[in-house]
Amino acid sequence: MVCEDAETTQWLTAVGYYRLSGYWYPFRETNPADRQRPLDTFSTGTSFTEVARLYEFDRHLKSKVHSGVERIEVAMRSQLGHLLGEIDPMAHENPANFRPGFDHSGWLKTARGRIARSRGRDAFVDHHFTKYGGHLPIWVLTDILDFADLSKLFAGMRSADQQELSGWFAITPPPPDPRASAASQRRQRRKWRQHPALESWLLQLSVVRNICAHHSRLWNRQLPPATTAALRAVPGFDGLPKDQSERIFGTLCMIGVLLRTTSPGSTWTHQVKELVTTSFDQLDNHTTAEMGFPPGWETLPLWT
Repeated sequence: MVCEDAETTQWLTAVGYYRLSGYWYPFRETNPADRQRPLDTFSTGTSFTEVARLYEFDRHLKSKVHSGVERIEVAMRSQLGHLLGEIDPMAHENPANFRPGFDHSGWLKTARGRIARSRGRDAFVDHHFTKYGGHLPIWVLTDILDFADLSKLFAGMRSADQQELSGWFAITPPPPDPRASAASQRRQRRKWRQHPALESWLLQLSVVRNICAHHSRLWNRQLPPATTAALRAVPGFDGLPKDQSERIFGTLCMIGVLLRTTSPGSTWTHQVKELVTTSFDQLDNHTTAEMGFPPGWETLPLWT
């Protein structure tokens, strides 16, 4: 790899060797004997400038993703608080309001830990302790839970509540496939009720949010698998893998679709498309396929 001394020294000082190593790793030559274990030599013509450009692309990508997830997260907090609050202001403390297999006691212990963490830091939490003995209604609690806590709460909710919340985000079951058998259609409906698509996507979004918050590498990460079988028929999810998505393209699709509800008129997808086509596509020896983008993704309805 060609290194420009002054530039290299600045990057290594400001960013660090270990963090940058994750960005020059993909520039190593392919091992003919084992494609999963690249050689310790770099592809011909690789320069440190190219590595820095990949780092900068990833930095800007994380900024876009974090901005999109933030709006979805705020909406999820609001909708969870509203939906469960209609059942009971303290609905989260009653295990009968959740699925039988949900680890309610474990989740509630975590939630109470978040409350304790907020005491002395958030005036509204201290107010509830002073006036109501610390019993926070669900619409207050959702504001101090971590996004991962919200994801687990959604996963533990009753199917009808999950479907209602998914519907608010316009993630609804696709129409039945007339070519499928009646038994196959029933299995698909049952699967949707038992494990709504939004459940695995919220898990993936919570992981991606943490990656962005900790400024870790995102562009080619393998993420927790999110189901795509049913979502592929939902407008906006064209081009996803048949079974599950573990790459950032799927996450970008989910954010883009959810923003239609949370932020109507948002130009987020156009901003991401411009970033990818004007920044990443200029890198040598790398393609968007490494991020899970399918061929011709730019012409899919979500991105036009």
